[in-house]
Amino acid sequence: MVIKAAEDSALQYMNFMNVIFAAQKQNILIDACVLDTDSGLLQQACDITGGLYLKVPQMPSLLQYLLWVFLPDQDQRSQLILPPPVHVDYRAACFCHRNLIEIGYVCSVCLSIFCSFSPICTTCETAFKISLPPMLKAKKKKLKVSA
Repeated sequence: MVIKAAEDSALQYMNFMNVIFAAQKQNILIDACVLDTDSGLLQQACDITGGLYLKVPQMPSLLQYLLWVFLPDQDQRSQLILPPPVHVDYRAACFCHRNLIEIGYVCSVCLSIFCSFSPICTTCETAFKISLPPMLKAKKKKLKVSA
């Protein structure tokens, strides 16, 4: 269970994605109790692992939500009426501006995602070799001589 009270950190993105996929492989649920701003990363973690994601609507009721939603195990949850699952947006957020993007540039070393190209990854500082397409030689046109 993850209780989120602060902003997401882009520096921990890859580590957390590895945790998500390891949990999925081991059939471990990741639950998220969000106290402040929503987290697309935690929404994805809960969706991928089958866990519950809940943004607490009223802070004075935090204890009730923790006991009602997160205390029961997976078998007991199937017998409860729980909050409906949230819609998960699987678009990636660029690491430079945190904007959701549909098409972007991905670092081949650390898998950071960017909305615009940069020759050096700002996350892992990998320098990319830019290969330009080969130049095609122009074909010489034969001139027709009119008689």
